[in-house]
Amino acid sequence: MPQSYSQRVHFYYCILVALKINAKTRKPAGVRGKNNFLLKWLRNAQNNTIFHPDITSEIEWLRGKIISSGPDADLEPMLQYVYETARRAETLRLGS
Repeated sequence: MPQSYSQRVHFYYCILVALKINAKTRKPAGVRGKNNFLLKWLRNAQNNTIFHPDITSEIEWLRGKIISSGPDADLEPMLQYVYETARRAETLRLGS
């Protein structure tokens, strides 16, 4: 079953909120710290089955993307872009 847009929007919203909360509550750790946080957050999300099972492939893809991009790659803009794109697609789908 393909991932629904609403599940994807929810997932990316949650990850972006978690990043913002982490940035506000922790001392600055730079991009490496952000990536470490993301990897831990994704592992917890997958291990605790917080999200719909269809999101598992998204979690695995993101973990691989973070690892392959290297410790100094800031992926937050990409996460924001994916969220906004999925949200627009969901809005268009619901409007049809």
